[in-house]
Amino acid sequence: MKPTCKECNLKYERETGFFYGAMYVSYALMSGILIIWFLADLLWLYLDALTLATLVVSTMLVLFPVVFRWARIIWLNFFIKYDQSYSLKKPAINA
Repeated sequence: MKPTCKECNLKYERETGFFYGAMYVSYALMSGILIIWFLADLLWLYLDALTLATLVVSTMLVLFPVVFRWARIIWLNFFIKYDQSYSLKKPAINA
């Protein structure tokens, strides 16, 4: 992830270890993938356990880069709200 936004120069890393909380968001998103596959199997697919596990793991591996970014963005949005005036400022915003 880049250190600042190219549009508004907002500094992403608020403090050392700021994105540790994004791990919990990532965990929740990955759990959602597991739950979706489990419900699909329970209601429609009726796969054996090994096939279901293979589908879940492969889906998680493919979607990991996307979920990694989404988790960081979601975590960042808990603390920083969008402000259109950021794009008018040129120096890096630290607050």
